[in-house]
Amino acid sequence: MRKYLCLLLFMLLSVAASAQTNTLATFNLRQNEIMRIGMIVLGSWALLNIIIGSFKLMKATRNKRFFFQMNIYWNIVNMIIASVALYSLLTQTPATQNLTESIIQHDWYKKILYLNIGLDVAYLFIGIWLQERSKLSPKIEQLKGWGQSIVLQGFFLLVLDIVLATLLEGQAAILYNLIP
Repeated sequence: MRKYLCLLLFMLLSVAASAQTNTLATFNLRQNEIMRIGMIVLGSWALLNIIIGSFKLMKATRNKRFFFQMNIYWNIVNMIIASVALYSLLTQTPATQNLTESIIQHDWYKKILYLNIGLDVAYLFIGIWLQERSKLSPKIEQLKGWGQSIVLQGFFLLVLDIVLATLLEGQAAILYNLIP
């Protein structure tokens, strides 16, 4: 009888450990999916801005010329960031990560996103400052166009980073409930 009780206890513990592993794998896959979709959105935004900006730049005059010029430059950087991040996410095997690795990666993603949110707010202020500065500068059109572009790009990135951070924060409870 004692052997059967020990066997039953072992089986229950195995099922509980298996459920935790399945929950962790599901969490890791979901987190990877959130970040992958975020990088696809960023890359699509960048590609769209580069294509539209390239066509509009040929016909644009005055401050719009500088607006589209800055959009192209800015989104080349966005495209590089999205491509590198997407490559990294696609080459990972999130289902095989253990709890410690999952916690470290989750915290790292959140730190990066919160840092980016701070930078996005700074971009908004810099864009607004450039537009105000244009009123007192001989480079009125250039500063105004660049300022408008930076405000647009900063606003988009702010919204994207807030959405990604919110989605990851919503997943955090699942991860932290797995900590013994």
